[in-house]
Amino acid sequence: MDKIQSNYRELLKAKLGKGYDSAVKGYDVLGSIAVIGESGKTGRSIADSVMAVNKNVKTVVSKAGAVKGRYRRRQFAFVAGERNYIAEYRENGCIFRFDIRKTFFSPRLSFERKRVADLSKDNEHVIVMFAGIGPFAIEIAKKNKKSDVVAVELSKDSYKYMLDNIKKNKVGNVRPVLGDAGKVVEKMPGWADRIVMPLPMSAEKFLEGAIDSSRDGCIIHFYSFGSADSPFSGSAKMARELAEKKGFSARIVGKRVVRPYAKDTSEIVLDIRISKKNKGRKRMAGPSRKKRR
Repeated sequence: MDKIQSNYRELLKAKLGKGYDSAVKGYDVLGSIAVIGESGKTGRSIADSVMAVNKNVKTVVSKAGAVKGRYRRRQFAFVAGERNYIAEYRENGCIFRFDIRKTFFSPRLSFERKRVADLSKDNEHVIVMFAGIGPFAIEIAKKNKKSDVVAVELSKDSYKYMLDNIKKNKVGNVRPVLGDAGKVVEKMPGWADRIVMPLPMSAEKFLEGAIDSSRDGCIIHFYSFGSADSPFSGSAKMARELAEKKGFSARIVGKRVVRPYAKDTSEIVLDIRISKKNKGRKRMAGPSRKKRR
C-alpha cells in the first residue's frame, strides 16, 4: 500500500470509526476529479479524506448508477469541492480530456492499454472498435509512429473528445471514424494486423466481422465476461467456432483476468491469432483519409 492510500485509510478510520471497514472500497482519480462509491454523510467523509491526501483532487463525485445504455454512460452525484465534470487525465505518457457524464473511461484499464500498446508493432494496420475518447488508439499510435490506426466510435460526444485528444497527443497516424464499428469493419476485409475490441458487454456480436477484417496472423484483443471459476472457456470456444464457420482458425495466444466485475463474474481478455485457410485474399485500403469526419 502506498503512502497516499495508507494516509487515506487512517483518516477515514478516524472519521468513521466502526463503519470504516465497510466504507473503504477504494476510489478512482481522473486528473482533478475523484470518483467514489458512497454518497450522503459517509460519502462526504470519504470525499474530505480523499482531498486531504490528494492535493490535486479538487472535485469529488459519487457513482449514481451503473454504466448503461448504447453509449456506456454513468450518472454521477456531486459530493464535495468544485462542481467540475471535465477531467484531464494522464496515463502512459498520454493526456486525455473528457466529460465524465457524457463518455466512458476507466482508469482501471490502464494496464491493458499499456499491455496492448507494448504488444503492437510499427507498420501494423490496427482497428480499435468502440474507441471511446481514444485511449487504446492513441497509446498504440504514439508508441508505434509508423502504424496506421483506425479508431471507430459511435457516440458523437466521445468522438468529439477523441478528435481533441488526437490533437493533444500529436498522433497523426490515428484515423478517427464516427460510426457503427460493425458497419465500418464490413468495408475493411482482410485489412487488419491487430484489432482491439474493448466492449465486454456485447463484443461477441461484432467478433464475426472482426474475423472478416483480419489478415493472416492478425491478433484480436477480445474483451468479454466470464464466470469466476472458469472465465475463459466460453469466449474461447465461441471464437474458435466463429473462425471455423468463416473458414479460418483461431488460436488463443494470451489470456488474462482484467478485473473482478461482480461477485461471480470477471472481465477477461483473450488475445486471439486468426489464421486464414485461404490466403489469397488481398488487403483492402481501409477508410479514406479524405472522408474523415
